[in-house]
Amino acid sequence: MSPEKNPKKSFTLLLSISSLTKIADLLISPKTTLPYILSANGAPAWLISMLVPVKESGSLIPQWLLKSRVAQRFNNRSALWRIGAVMQGLGSLLLVLTIAMLDNLPMAIGVMTLLIAMAGGRAICSLKMKDIQAETVDKGYRGKLIGLASSLSGGITLFSAFVFVLSKQPLTQQISYSLIIVGGVMFILSLLLSIPLNVAYESDNGTHSQLSLIGLIRLESNLRHIIVSRILLLHSALVVPFIVANAATDSNPSSSLPYFVGLSALASLVSSYIWGIFSDKGSLTTLRVANLICFVAMLIVGLEIESIPSYSGLVLFFILTLGHAGIRTGRKTYLLDITDRSTRTGYVAAGNSCVGIGLLILGALYAYAYSIIGTQIVLMMAVIMVIGVLHSYKLERVR
Repeated sequence: MSPEKNPKKSFTLLLSISSLTKIADLLISPKTTLPYILSANGAPAWLISMLVPVKESGSLIPQWLLKSRVAQRFNNRSALWRIGAVMQGLGSLLLVLTIAMLDNLPMAIGVMTLLIAMAGGRAICSLKMKDIQAETVDKGYRGKLIGLASSLSGGITLFSAFVFVLSKQPLTQQISYSLIIVGGVMFILSLLLSIPLNVAYESDNGTHSQLSLIGLIRLESNLRHIIVSRILLLHSALVVPFIVANAATDSNPSSSLPYFVGLSALASLVSSYIWGIFSDKGSLTTLRVANLICFVAMLIVGLEIESIPSYSGLVLFFILTLGHAGIRTGRKTYLLDITDRSTRTGYVAAGNSCVGIGLLILGALYAYAYSIIGTQIVLMMAVIMVIGVLHSYKLERVR
């Protein structure tokens, strides 16, 4: 299906698919649902600490290998995306059985194996969804698609957070199992919705496609700038755990967490669609404006973090999340608009693999730096965001 044949149907299908997968990611979150249910089942501490690195970096780092070994030989983009959706959906359902039926080390090994498989499926979906979106949605509507999907999923997240705030008891294991099952079913449902979409074209077998990761980065100057820009702008997300951790020291973490989750969802709900519209008009301008919003929030937090009232901290967290939503939407729209069939897969795979490696390195460095300079790390990250704004002027303009 191409935009010329039925653009409205393509847009609606992709909006539904993107919303379902974003909600599924929320329900099977390595930050909330999985740590809760695994802790309740007596999982070892090392498994809990590995959930986020395995799920997040595990879905980014392999993308260049997938592009070189799998995607390059698989012309049907839609079918390959469905394979990734099946891996995540079935992996989620098997995850419930593993946690429910196994104990101790066997459970830990089973969970880790399934998380790696699910991360691989997510990597495939991330890599191929860019092709599907670019081929079925015209330039000028892609930002709207990305933003609206984030807003819809944010609305569901906000509802969940509202329930948590009103609840006087923590989630039961049964509810946690149900969340994971529903997430798995959503992946399967998104697969069914993707059936009418048929994006297939032969891969470019020219010199560009035969380059190694390092060779492609050396050849493409704009790709280098995109990777550097993403790593610099990644600080709008890297700073969040330090802000939340500081808030947790001043109040009951279990009572403050739902508010952070709710505000994050509210920011996505109210801003992502608007950011999407702005991104279609100027993705780089959107990126810079959102970056500056993050900088202002981070600067205030960094200067006043020790004495800032809890409610003011929540407001600044909300502003920071608004900016982060703009950065994500602007970045994704820019990548879709600046690439074509011959460069898109290489740009996505190389960028995500490098950012995944950068995420692991920065996470380790900041964990060490936090033990030395404490909350002043927020100011350091704010300075890096300014560098990110300045560096964005090296990116090529979308024609």
